[in-house]
Amino acid sequence: MNTDVVLLAATYDPEGQIGALLPEQLPLLTPHFAHVAVLCRDGTAPETLARLTAGGVEVLRDAALPPNPRPAMLRLALARPEWACVHMEDFDSALHWAWRWPDELDRVHATLHDYDFTVLGRTARAIATIPDAQRLTEGVINAMFAACAGGGIAGWWIGPPDNILPDICTGAWGFSRRGVEAVAAHAREISIGFHAEWPLIARDTSSLRCAYLPTEGLEYETADRFAPEIAAAGGYDAWIAAGERDPHRWKFRTRYINEVADTLAAYNAGRG
Repeated sequence: MNTDVVLLAATYDPEGQIGALLPEQLPLLTPHFAHVAVLCRDGTAPETLARLTAGGVEVLRDAALPPNPRPAMLRLALARPEWACVHMEDFDSALHWAWRWPDELDRVHATLHDYDFTVLGRTARAIATIPDAQRLTEGVINAMFAACAGGGIAGWWIGPPDNILPDICTGAWGFSRRGVEAVAAHAREISIGFHAEWPLIARDTSSLRCAYLPTEGLEYETADRFAPEIAAAGGYDAWIAAGERDPHRWKFRTRYINEVADTLAAYNAGRG
């Protein structure tokens, strides 16, 4: 696979669950990229770090890395001018994509070169794989973004229409060098609200070529690393149902709605 796309990913794996996937899945991931760099939060299992390094991955460490690592990832991309085309994503999600949808991943990479900033979203089918606590609250965020951001980014849509709103909540993007520089120059948000801030910055930078691309590979991937727990619960559906009964999970997700709302309000006020 000939590519110059760099994967810049982040992970936090204190119990080694993602590390346990690496012997099978890392060799499926790396051929899709010219280089793979993973920003690892302190506390990630030593075995995971060792397996990443043995697999040819550049392991990046940041002792002060917050739970939301994306602003730090943007700064890292800015500091690496040799990275002409960057695919930014959570590491477990990237592993799943290469494992389950490898051909689509290559098609996406061919598309990234045509744009400076690409929001990688989900198809309607991929959205339907997500548990309710996440799917419903992210649906509110996507509706709020479309309503409060001057129509959002619907005009960026490429690929077949899916009769859904653009999904800004996946945490996956494509950047050219010009896109990294433009977004990094104006990005201020460190909360989950950056999901709204980054596409607004890109939209308001007239020199950037921007796109929104819905994908299948960004389907729900968290279950990949919980095989023992799924078996103990009596199967996938029972495991999902147990999580949905936890009100703290819903509360955690509703916090994201408030953070994106605050970001939209501040951004709109700044333009007023």
